[in-house]
Amino acid sequence: MVILKGWDGYSLRLTLYPSFSLALFKLYGDTYLKYLGMCRGLRIHDYGYEVLISGDYCDIDYMRELCGVLEDPLDYVYEVDPRFSDIYYHLFTQWRGVGLSTAMRDFDYVFIAIFLSKRTSYHDLVLQWVNTLFNIISNPEDLNNIDTSNLFKPPQMRELSSVFKEYFYNVRPYVIRGNIDDVKYNLLRIKGVGPKITYAYLLHAMRFTEIAPIDTHFIYFTTNVLGLKYGVPKKEFCLRYECSRCVGNCIMSMLRTFFGRSLGYLQTVVYVHDKMLCKKSRCYECILRRYKLCKLKS
Repeated sequence: MVILKGWDGYSLRLTLYPSFSLALFKLYGDTYLKYLGMCRGLRIHDYGYEVLISGDYCDIDYMRELCGVLEDPLDYVYEVDPRFSDIYYHLFTQWRGVGLSTAMRDFDYVFIAIFLSKRTSYHDLVLQWVNTLFNIISNPEDLNNIDTSNLFKPPQMRELSSVFKEYFYNVRPYVIRGNIDDVKYNLLRIKGVGPKITYAYLLHAMRFTEIAPIDTHFIYFTTNVLGLKYGVPKKEFCLRYECSRCVGNCIMSMLRTFFGRSLGYLQTVVYVHDKMLCKKSRCYECILRRYKLCKLKS
C-alpha cells in the first residue's frame, strides 16, 4: 500500500470531479478503481487529506499526477496578475480540496473522453459511454479497426472512430514527442474538433497549464467575476495565430496574460465553483460575494 499526502483540505473526490481522468475510474463506495489504461487495477481511497493506494505497482509520480497532488494550486497564486490574485486565492481557499488531476500516460483515453463530451453532459452521459465503449473494445487502438457509426446512436459516438483515426495518425506522434504547438495545430485540423476540445486535451493529456478550455462555466465566470467581456476562441483564428498575436479579440489571449501557468488550475476550480454554487443560485455560500469580488448583481 502507498500513502500519498496532499495538503490541508485536499480531497480526491473534488479533485477527480472536474477532471477527464475520472473517465479512467469506476467508483465503488469511497474507493476509485482504475479500470482503463496504465496501472489498471489500482484502488485509490480518499483518506482525510491523504490517499491510500493499493494494487499492482505503478510509478509514484504518475500516481501523484492522477490524484492531483503534484502541486498545491495555491503555489501558483504568484503567477496571477495582481488585479486577479485575490480572486484566485479566495477560490482555492473555498475549494481547498480541488487539485489538478491529469493523465499524461493515458493520453489516448483522455482524447476519447474529451471528444465524447462535446455538447453533452460529462458526468451524466460521457462516463457511461466510455464504459460502454470499453466493454466492446480492449484498448483505444481498436477504434482504428471498427466503424462506430454503425454501433451507436449518439452523434459523438458515431463520429468517434473516424475522428480517432485522424488523431491517431496525425496528432499522436506529436503528443509522444511533447510538441505542444504541433499537437494544437493538428488537432484543430480535424473536422469536428474545435478550440474547446483542443485546449482541454492540452491541459488534461499534456498538463500544459498555460491554456484551458473555454466552456460555458468559464465564460460565465470571466464575464461576471473577472469582468472580461471578450469573444471565445474561434477555430479559424486558432489555426492561424499564436494567442499573443491573435487578431480575434479572444478571451484566451487575455487569460494567458493575466494567469500564466495558473490558468489550467483556475479553470478547474471555476468548473467546480460554477457547478456547485453559481448554477444552484447559492450565492450566499460564495466567498467571492463575501469579499465583494463578484461583479454579478444580486
